[in-house]
Amino acid sequence: MSKKMIIKGVGQFLAKRASKDGNGVEVITLGNMQDLKIDMNVEMEDIFGGDGLFAIDTLVKSKSIEITATDAKFDLAALELMMGSKLQEQKSDYVYVLGEQKAVTAGSLSRTASTGDAGVCEVEFGDKLFNGGGFAVRLKNSNRLLKQVKLSTSAAPQADEFMVDTFKDGSEDKTRLIFSPALLNEDVVFNYQRIETVDVVDILMDEVPFPVHVVHHGSFLQKDGTYAGIETELFSCMAKGSFSIDAARSTASTSAISLSVIDPERADGKLGSVKRFVSNKKV
Repeated sequence: MSKKMIIKGVGQFLAKRASKDGNGVEVITLGNMQDLKIDMNVEMEDIFGGDGLFAIDTLVKSKSIEITATDAKFDLAALELMMGSKLQEQKSDYVYVLGEQKAVTAGSLSRTASTGDAGVCEVEFGDKLFNGGGFAVRLKNSNRLLKQVKLSTSAAPQADEFMVDTFKDGSEDKTRLIFSPALLNEDVVFNYQRIETVDVVDILMDEVPFPVHVVHHGSFLQKDGTYAGIETELFSCMAKGSFSIDAARSTASTSAISLSVIDPERADGKLGSVKRFVSNKKV
């Protein structure tokens, strides 16, 4: 008879793309889990006969196994697993700069003159604008949205307008925003897009989750000095439910994934296994 053990932790979780030989491509490893729950369910239906008030037998209608894991570290691979989209690594793309704030100072329409005929401010990531930046600019105090107009070196923008000027300063690209002189000393808040190398999962309307081969492994110290281990292996699981990113003020964000076992259609009829082992060191 298998010896009882005390589980004193959460262990580790691995999911890889399901394949017939069990050697699928690894999708995600959760090594910083906060909790993992494996629910094995049996749905029964009572069978009644005659005038008795107690069932004369039962019928097993279905069985299910569900896994829910919450990890302390966010991993884009978890989103790939839940949504079915492919993770692309080190791709040149864009990210947003939100809420950049600058004061409008005295400047000139011409970069080579000091005529004071315009208000200006420099853009922090002006050397990395994506497709012109797509600027949205507001006055901080009044929250008034300004309209972007075509760059001109002969006429300053109106008080409700701004221009974008991207230029070379030696070998460096720079960008400045140009305003009406009436906005001198005003604070402006602006959002724009800049170029960045990113890892990205594109969320597509027609992607579906793919089956994965799941392994949960834990090794826990017992009071006799040995390490008792438990390993649950499930051959084919599909994402279900919701993928949650739990972000809150003054709280470390966590993310959770949920999976449900489906029939891998193996010749031996196995869905998976639960193994217990003992070793003299943590494995």
